[in-house]
Amino acid sequence: MTKHRSRRQRKKLHVGEFQEFGFAFKTQLKEGAREELFVDALLEEVIEPKGLEFGGWAHGGFITKSERGSVSAQERAALIDWLRARSDVASARVSELVDAWYTDFVTEDALAPVVG
Repeated sequence: MTKHRSRRQRKKLHVGEFQEFGFAFKTQLKEGAREELFVDALLEEVIEPKGLEFGGWAHGGFITKSERGSVSAQERAALIDWLRARSDVASARVSELVDAWYTDFVTEDALAPVVG
């Protein structure tokens, strides 16, 4: 049975019309690639210009919006394009958009190959 919640409660709990989506990704860099340079470029070229947040490191992580709201399919596609254009990425896998608040983890099976 679904609980009836007020608009204020739904907003506070990030459910219903206030549900927020993000996505996970995993990368493997080519041998000799510098992780710090990869992460700096990711932040400067994709994350910050699009108003996103990133939790993780060069091996992958989870991406959400900086402000309230969801990552768009276009923002997810921009990261995929960026990963494909990088010469230091040996392989990369990206999940579909998932609930950013109530998804415990994203399994390997949920990550689709986009590079390599």
